[in-house]
Amino acid sequence: MLVAAAVCPVSGGCKYALMNYGYGPNVGPDLSTGPRRLAPLDLSAIPDNVPPASTPSDPPSYQQLSADECRKRAARNSVLGNQIARAVADPVVCTNGPGQSVRWLRNVTANHLSDEARNRTAGAALDLYYQLLEAELLSDLQTASQVEVDALVTYGEKAIAEGAEESPEFYTLRKQQIETRADRVKLRAGIGRLNRELKPLLGLDANSPPLLPVDSLHVAPAAFDVEQAVRLGLTAREDLNALRDLIAGLDYRTLEAVRQSLDGLSPSLAVVSTASRVLAPGLRDTLSFLGRPDLDRVRNRLAGYLAEQEREVEKDIRTAAVEWESERELVALSKKQAALAVKRASEFEARKKEGAGVETDLRKARLESLKAEVDVVREAIKWQRADVKVRQAMGQLFGEQ
Repeated sequence: MLVAAAVCPVSGGCKYALMNYGYGPNVGPDLSTGPRRLAPLDLSAIPDNVPPASTPSDPPSYQQLSADECRKRAARNSVLGNQIARAVADPVVCTNGPGQSVRWLRNVTANHLSDEARNRTAGAALDLYYQLLEAELLSDLQTASQVEVDALVTYGEKAIAEGAEESPEFYTLRKQQIETRADRVKLRAGIGRLNRELKPLLGLDANSPPLLPVDSLHVAPAAFDVEQAVRLGLTAREDLNALRDLIAGLDYRTLEAVRQSLDGLSPSLAVVSTASRVLAPGLRDTLSFLGRPDLDRVRNRLAGYLAEQEREVEKDIRTAAVEWESERELVALSKKQAALAVKRASEFEARKKEGAGVETDLRKARLESLKAEVDVVREAIKWQRADVKVRQAMGQLFGEQ
């Protein structure tokens, strides 16, 4: 029918055929109109007491992963980094011979920017790694919390069965029981999602065993030296080094290639793909007819862009350093809060051993202690992610740093 409609002349018959098969305007009767009225949510098919989702047993084995191995694997498997590296397969040869200047500049620029792409891929992988570590740690803490909440609810139900009135506190406990269970369901789903996102960055098969971060949380005791970080970052960032080499390698033989690459300089990584395509062998060895003024103008444009990018890198490092310091202070505060909660639980433990009837108070104190531990984990992970962010801004996530 489509073929027939395509070859028939524009006529009433063709229009009718198209409308008849749903391709023309005004298909079907007009929609009804009325006031704004939404259908209520229908949950009648769900029983009041939904059984807990079957918690999968721990897999027989995990893929043990350290943060450093995560960083190295992500850098090696960087899609963009490898694409840039493959685009320029010639060995780097620094010589003034015919045809070599453009080839050398092309290779050096691509190598710098391939490394910067790997630095960014490693940063993305480490951020996922620490999110996964957080989820796994919280999963254990929430399992322990569920035990305490369930026990408190059981005590309350027993008291009510014996004639006690249902107190507002018991209502809060039952609400907390549901929320804790919901959090565990969300955590299980989150762990699966993080595995699916992280494995491809590491070059791992999606169906391979789940990843298990093995690093312990360690927050740096010393303060952050911002000025040293800025100096190091301005020296180490490979996107900046690529621009420096473009400027250093600029002469009459490479001028046209560099000038064409200027259009791709923003954002900074765009120069990688642009330069790797433009700075190719076969360009004229000498472009002396362009004249010295053009050469100076291109060099000045590159120098101006380099200065602009250096300012951006410095700003990024300083901003990340402020976050680093703030998160470190929050970890210290959450640690103090957790110590208070642990001390209170220990006091009830001692009273219970002496024969006091403090079982309910002890369960509540344990629950508060677990909540405080959750806060410590969350703050520590925030600091770890801030640490990744500042090291990425410094260009320190690729190689053996």
